[in-house]
Amino acid sequence: MTSLSLSDHRFRANSMRKLLDPVNILMIGFLLVLVYLVIWPFIQLALHTFTWGDTDGRLSPDAVPGAFTWFHWLQATAGPLSGKMLYGPLVNTLVTGIVSTILALVTGGMLAWCVVRSDMPGKRWLQPLLTLPYIVPSFAIALAWETVFRSPKVGGQPGLYQSLIGAAPPEWLSYGAVPISITLAIHYFPFAYLLVAGALATIDSQMEEGALISGAGRLTILRRITFPVVAPAFAAAFILTFGKTIGQFALPFLLGAPTQYHTVATMVYANLALGLDSLAFVLAIVLIAMSLAAIWMSNRFVGKKSRRFETISGKGFRSRVIALGGWRWPVFTAVALFAFVVGILPLILLGVQSVMLIDGFYGWENLTAHFWLGTSNPNIAFGEPGVLHNSNILGATWNTLKLAFITAIIASVLGLMIAYIVVRRGDNPLARLLDQIAFIPFMFPTIAFGAMYLTLFAQPVGPIPALYGTFTLLILISVVSRLPYSVKTGVSAITQIGKELEEAAELAGASWSLRFRRIVMPLASSGLVSGMMVSFVGVMRELSLIILLITPSTRVLMTVGFGYAEEGLTQLSNALVLIVAVLTMIGELILWGIGKGRLARLREKQS
Repeated sequence: MTSLSLSDHRFRANSMRKLLDPVNILMIGFLLVLVYLVIWPFIQLALHTFTWGDTDGRLSPDAVPGAFTWFHWLQATAGPLSGKMLYGPLVNTLVTGIVSTILALVTGGMLAWCVVRSDMPGKRWLQPLLTLPYIVPSFAIALAWETVFRSPKVGGQPGLYQSLIGAAPPEWLSYGAVPISITLAIHYFPFAYLLVAGALATIDSQMEEGALISGAGRLTILRRITFPVVAPAFAAAFILTFGKTIGQFALPFLLGAPTQYHTVATMVYANLALGLDSLAFVLAIVLIAMSLAAIWMSNRFVGKKSRRFETISGKGFRSRVIALGGWRWPVFTAVALFAFVVGILPLILLGVQSVMLIDGFYGWENLTAHFWLGTSNPNIAFGEPGVLHNSNILGATWNTLKLAFITAIIASVLGLMIAYIVVRRGDNPLARLLDQIAFIPFMFPTIAFGAMYLTLFAQPVGPIPALYGTFTLLILISVVSRLPYSVKTGVSAITQIGKELEEAAELAGASWSLRFRRIVMPLASSGLVSGMMVSFVGVMRELSLIILLITPSTRVLMTVGFGYAEEGLTQLSNALVLIVAVLTMIGELILWGIGKGRLARLREKQS
């Protein structure tokens, strides 16, 4: 055999080995599936905005279904209703998004400094309380705000504010930009708190001590050293918060619709409800563009100034807490009071509201267990029975738990597999592309992502059936939307596992699937459970993502609760939100217990 033919034989053998490598097969398979589930829906969404729809005949006599047109973009951007449809809601979205983001960053940053950098007492039990507002659905915070500041001028019974003060609250405090911005900030400040807390923990105290010796005051050190160092964390928190707030639907709808204060997200929902699908898709693309612009600006800021943020180097590192002196207990009192007001008080208010026979009348004689235990009564709540006798609620509870657990398991396992490919094939451009595509769903506002799947699965395409109205579609979109989180937690876990164990098992003849199941998954169980917990919490309280895809047979607790809120059945809506909050916490504890059990068994085997 000549040297040329030998080289050719080796090349073909090497190519065949790579082609049949299970990891490479998985990588290509994941790429194809995610391109269809992430990239193609956006293309479909965009195409729908440039074509006439079946129902567009009522908008224009020139409509020819399926033909190309600029009509929808012209109507949204320059039509007679563009001010109310796009520009007014766009301004409202920017106002509430920016204000709530700033409030969340300031609040989360201050709390992170108190917990991480100071000697404030009570940190251990305050930390979970400070993350509770994110676990609780944003829907709950909006309902709690309405319970306190409801204005009879807009309609309905008075709130707690009027009952205690004797005068109606100003309308701007009840509905509109102010309550939307504040409640969004309350729901999302835990993002900033967790990210900034992680950055503050890595600050070298020697820099602050050196500035203190040089005569700098505490405020100067905070402004000139501490804040610039944690600027990347603030930038990341800005991405998370702003991207989430502009896509929020339920909260702006509940606190804005009574006074016709619309955001782009609520206008997407309103247009779809009216059958104006293509106009709704134009607004969805506007939302996506806003989110991408925020991410681009933040990455540009951090990328240009990354050298300024280095705090750990080869010169040594030391982190010490700052003594508050006589301010220790006043600071603790302020933080504990804030945690109670934003984390526990809303749940108490919703609980009280759910046992009131007539909404807005605060007295012992008005308390009732009907909305929890009662049977159908035509004189109460339009005949709707209480929670424990309501087939709609019981069915929605089962759907919610089923959706959350199935999504958590599938998303965490798939996320771990993708993370394995990204880490172990880090030098492969396809692996890097897979990592980027898996992160893309995070960039899409949730209601826009729901609109994308509405267009993709409304009709059958080849062998793929029309999934609209099926529970499978809810699982599919929930899994894809949680992949950015499960992949990131998976990457953190996989990078801690050395290749030696897998290489030894491979030499012993173990297949890749066996190595992954028996070595990688047990060792990465902490990341697997973290991915499950993040996905479970997100799905349990999700509304904006699936509100466009729900049908009577697939309804979940959040959509049923939203429907009750729209109908004015406040007590039932509050009860359902409480159930979601309690089930979310119980589910987290179950998943955490499973994870601890797996870790304990792993340690026993290792010892």
